[in-house]
Amino acid sequence: MESLPTTPHSTALRLLEGAGAAYIVHRHEPIRTGEDILAHTAFTQENVVLSVKTLAFSSGSDSIVLASIPGPGRIRYGQLAAAVGVRRSDVRPASPEILQRLGMEPGGVTPLCADPLVTVVFDTAVTTMGRVLCGSGSSDHTLEADLSDIMKAVPQRVVADIASL
Repeated sequence: MESLPTTPHSTALRLLEGAGAAYIVHRHEPIRTGEDILAHTAFTQENVVLSVKTLAFSSGSDSIVLASIPGPGRIRYGQLAAAVGVRRSDVRPASPEILQRLGMEPGGVTPLCADPLVTVVFDTAVTTMGRVLCGSGSSDHTLEADLSDIMKAVPQRVVADIASL
């Protein structure tokens, strides 16, 4: 395992290490979109298919939801709202300030979060994916680990059908 200095993704690494997970950190140019992944990293379309994309949402007064879905998937907002017990109209993209408070950047949102105000919802489809690529919290680093280890490292998690492919 590679140890990195304190950066926006250090929380994710501490969670993985606390779960005893083996992982790899991939450094690359900053990315924000699927197109960026293919243009600015060594990852292939197959890597994108086998990745877990995490999107951040606010869902009420102080609640934050991180939704982890297959890389090519799309969020089903109604199902995401139901999974965390809020109205669909309460689910909206998280602001840059919320991401900053979590120590994350756009393009690098990670499911690895232990903030007590955060619930991580894993789409049912990702639970059987095996080794995946996911955000690290930083847009210029990607983590590679077994999804089962990632899920073990997340204290407040829910599994639900929240994505369409």
